Order: sequence, then structure tokens, then C-alpha cells
Amino acid sequence: MSTTTTASARRLLAGSAAAAALLGGLTACGAADATTADGKTVVRYQSAPGSVDPLQLADALGKLPGIQLKKVGDVQGGPESLRALASNQVDISASAFYGAIAQTVATGVPIKAVVSSYGTNAKTGAAIVAKKGSGLTKDPHSFIGKKVAVNTLGANAEAVLDTWFAKGGLTQAQIKKVTLVPLPPLNTAQALKNGQVDAAYVGVGQLKPIGEAVPIDTIVKDSDVVGYYNGGGLSLRTDWIKKEKKADKTLVAGVAYAIDYIESHDRADVLKIYDTWLTDNGYGDQVEAVDKNWNGSTGVSSKGGVIADKDISIWLDWLGTRGDVDPSKIKPSDVFTNEFNPNA
Repeated sequence: MSTTTTASARRLLAGSAAAAALLGGLTACGAADATTADGKTVVRYQSAPGSVDPLQLADALGKLPGIQLKKVGDVQGGPESLRALASNQVDISASAFYGAIAQTVATGVPIKAVVSSYGTNAKTGAAIVAKKGSGLTKDPHSFIGKKVAVNTLGANAEAVLDTWFAKGGLTQAQIKKVTLVPLPPLNTAQALKNGQVDAAYVGVGQLKPIGEAVPIDTIVKDSDVVGYYNGGGLSLRTDWIKKEKKADKTLVAGVAYAIDYIESHDRADVLKIYDTWLTDNGYGDQVEAVDKNWNGSTGVSSKGGVIADKDISIWLDWLGTRGDVDPSKIKPSDVFTNEFNPNA
């Protein structure tokens, strides 16, 4: 774990703890916008540019009756989205890594993951890539002293990198010499091209556009390190869960439907519906990036994004080695619920 990543873990913990302390005083925030004149429940959310958002796709497919989505901005990573959820800036999180959700829950923040939204399977995943000539190889020791771009700190990319480094025989002292650099995914190609970073952890959908911008080598895939897995999902605050029983079921069922729709339809069919929704809702400027970067799959391996204990437990030991949580004091069932998923 690098010095950069240690600082990130502390920021995530501090941010989560502060959010927990503030949550009681903030739960009324936005209450005036809770319903529309025609009785729809307003759901505030954030999304990440450059990919198909399953919540937005659910709306595009007409699977969110009685719900009016209200976008309150874009988000770069799961930890940032979880802080927004805990402090009541949003009602449902964007996709967040299950390890980050577990860490947040362990600090006392009252949230629950409710549906898987991304992962790695035979269709899609992530990879560590390097600029040709960087000197980086499949031996993790070659990464010592190098800079690696990740979308955010304290999340999926960092967990896979740490796991790969450890499996490759790097000591903690050597891992500290690898610097992780948080960058928006859409900026990664330019950073590699300009030599600002030596390597990057990216979704496979980014491989083609990055390769068109700068010659790269694929060093290792995340599935080579940890196998196929559901990497993360959407979360709700427990107070919102208790208050909005009908909306809970609608949101989760809608996202579950969207996840299965993506996996059972051609990429072009999904984009036709999704791009139209983006344009009709004032986000037409995002269409080009989505069409260029999205690879056509969520990577979720379970029907309707149902969450399993293993989706959480795989990361608890990693969090324990970092000192972020005590694995003996948190169970996978503390982190998620399938209560609202019709596929459970």
C-alpha cells in the first residue's frame, strides 16, 4: 500500500465517520423535493460519465413508475458517492466498490448495498495497462517506483493492485514505492501519452480508445488476479429504506431489470435506447463518450444483480491487512440486503 493509498484510506474513514455524525441532522435536507405535484417520489442521484448508468437505463426502459430521477452531478468514484449518500446529498449511491461499502458500514454509517451494478465476467472486466516502452512487465516488481492511474483511491482498482502486488511477492515496503494517481477515466489516455503516469487500471471498454491515443501493453487482467466477481453496487441509507418501502422495491427492481437487459441484448440495442434518453433529458453531450468507451456489459454475473456473501467477504481480509476494518467485527450480511430484489 503506497503512502498515497494510506492517506486515501484515512480520508475515506474520516469522511465516513463525519457523515455518520452529521446524518441525524441532515436527514431532513431536500425534504421539500421528496415528492412531485403528481405524487412521484424524487430520487436524487449522481452518475459517472462515459458508461451506461443502470439507474438511468431503468428509467429509459420505463421500469421506474412513480419515480422521478433528479441528477445532482457526476461522480468520479465509489467512495465519493458513498460520502454523498451518507451526508444525504443523494438518495441512492452511484456504483461503488463492495470493499469501500464494507469499510463505510464498519465505521457506523447506516447504509446498505441493495443491488450489484458492475463486475467482471467473461464479457468484461478491467486491466492494468502500460505505455509501451515503460519497462513494465508481468512481474509486479517492475512497478516499484512507478506511477499508476486509477479512477479513485480506496476502491476496486486499489484492491486488485494491492492483491496482485502481494501475490507477486512484493513486500509492504516495496508496495509503498508504487504511487497511485487518481484520474478521471476519460483523462487516462492523455496522461499515459504525456508520461504523467506509467500505467493505468482501466475498464476493458477503454482499451480501444486508449490504444488509439497511445501504444499500450496489457499487463494483467483483474480476472487473472481474483477471478470473476461482482465488484460493487448501488446503496441506500437505512433511514430512507425504512421510509420509502415502495420506492425501494421500484428502484431495485428497475435496476435489476436494466442489468439483465444489458446482458441479454446487443450493445447497439442498449445504446439506441440509452443515447435517446440522454439526449431527451439534456445530457446529449455525454453520448459520444458513452458510445466510445462502453463495452456492452456490466460484468454482473448474478441474475438481476443479486448480492452474495462472497461479493463482500472477498475484500474483508484485504481491508483487514490495511487496518481499515476488523474482519471479525463485520459480516457480509451487515453490508447488503436483497430484500427488495425480485430475483433474490
